[in-house]
Amino acid sequence: MLWMMPLWAIPFGLFFGTLFGANGLAAYRDAYEVSLVYSYTIGILLWVTDSFVAPRLRLELANTVGKQGFWVHGLLYAGVAIFGSFLAAAILHFTISPSFLGTPREFVMVGLFALLFTALISGVVYAMVFYRHAIDRVRSEQELNLARRIQRSFLLTQFPALPGLEVHAVNVSSKQVSGDFYDVVPAGGDAFLLAIADVAGKGVPAALLTSMLQASLRTQAHTTPSVAQMLCNINHLIYRSTAVQQFATFFLARIDERALRLSYSNAGHNYPVVFRASGSMVELARGGTMVGILEDAAYEEDAIDLAPGDRVVFYTDGISEAANAAGELFGEERLHAAVRALPLGLAARDVIEGILAAVRAHLDGIEPGDDMTLMVLRVLDPVADPGGAAAAAAAPHPPS
Repeated sequence: MLWMMPLWAIPFGLFFGTLFGANGLAAYRDAYEVSLVYSYTIGILLWVTDSFVAPRLRLELANTVGKQGFWVHGLLYAGVAIFGSFLAAAILHFTISPSFLGTPREFVMVGLFALLFTALISGVVYAMVFYRHAIDRVRSEQELNLARRIQRSFLLTQFPALPGLEVHAVNVSSKQVSGDFYDVVPAGGDAFLLAIADVAGKGVPAALLTSMLQASLRTQAHTTPSVAQMLCNINHLIYRSTAVQQFATFFLARIDERALRLSYSNAGHNYPVVFRASGSMVELARGGTMVGILEDAAYEEDAIDLAPGDRVVFYTDGISEAANAAGELFGEERLHAAVRALPLGLAARDVIEGILAAVRAHLDGIEPGDDMTLMVLRVLDPVADPGGAAAAAAAPHPPS
């Protein structure tokens, strides 16, 4: 500040030297001296305000003023600048220019110029603040776009064709970026893994953690037969590797294609639901707490037999917590009703579309506040759907 004030005084010295000077360079020299006193006086007062007064004011107003704090601080700095102008005039009057405030006219002139330049400087400050906010918005949008690209890069768009089984999943992005994640991973022999997770938080950190989840899952797919043990390993990885505490809900299932047996462990995730062809319903709840919360968390494993015509629906809370204009959540009951209303022979892709149509009808034009992720596993019925079962049996497995 000490070396910048002489530079700040130059344009004001030129202005006042041109406005009031008739004696050539001497007038500019006198005007520069006056401007230098003004610059240092106002500059020091603003520095004191910014360093000592404003921080305390921000703390006092944080919980009461909210967004009005910006205007309160603006008025504070404007008042300090006006006071500094009169203080500088008084310093000039009692030192190098005894007639500076000699008459009421000079006093009024000082006040008018103080108001004029305070308004001018305030305009410049607000323009700079607006520019900084615009830059921050652009950076935030770039971060969101990067997070969306990261997120889309690890979500499958092509799904394996499995003998007697059909699986499909979709992620509908909201304006924000969440850490929703799903995957279908071959696990050797006639088995494959189904995973769905939701990382707490938004933006790039959540998207990066989801990529870590996927990498850990795929690394263990051929070496760890127990889904509960996989979740234990993932939990240790997240707990020890993240710089700040991050956590995620995670549901992991292992499907034996020949035996039609689903082994699973649920780490705090929304309960996937098995809709039986008979009309009954089973929720897959057994497991443990979310991954990343406790270093030594233990996870239980359970298993359920599937039968032709069964459908298993996996989802994240973006579905169940989709809220309409009245704040009413879509909820699990509407989800269950939407699935039961769909024909049994409907393809997995069409089951997902039917659920999303029910969610959109509930939202009634309101933008969802979170990503909506759905995955459906359907057990084909050779009698009811011979064409689909034959096509699935004939299709090769993609490489892992």
